[in-house]
Amino acid sequence: MTHGRRPRKPRQLNTRTLATALLRASCLTDAEVRDTIQPAQQCLDRLREGVATEDQHTVLHTCMQVALDIEASGIVRGLHEHLQHGIQALESIRARALATGTWHPTALYFHELDALRVAVDLHRFQLQQLSAGELHTITTRLIARTLSAGGAAVRASLNDMGLRAA
Repeated sequence: MTHGRRPRKPRQLNTRTLATALLRASCLTDAEVRDTIQPAQQCLDRLREGVATEDQHTVLHTCMQVALDIEASGIVRGLHEHLQHGIQALESIRARALATGTWHPTALYFHELDALRVAVDLHRFQLQQLSAGELHTITTRLIARTLSAGGAAVRASLNDMGLRAA
């Protein structure tokens, strides 16, 4: 008898427990951190040079959103204001670049460049503290939130964004 409760539903067993444990428990390696932060660093370089495209700006903005989600998850705490200054700098750059209605690369003010450099460096620090599973969970949550708000999620390679020679 269930005494008014629903009957128990058996859970699906994970047959790859060791692989799952390693994914969830191990921190990202230096090579993985470098590969993860590379697009943000390259987009920052393009912004600094004054030749960034709108897609490159969007990539950097997305990295800052991931950094804010890492902060909100409680894994790495105390960086919110620095990351928020980076987001504000990106928003003011976007407003200037789209002042005519189409994207035109714009020069950065020193405080914007400083805020973005600090934010990218702090994001690198955050990535060094994360496991692959935590990063996957955070990015999946950010994608779901973006899609539910009516946004779009696009998977693009470094070649597509002009960050690597074809």
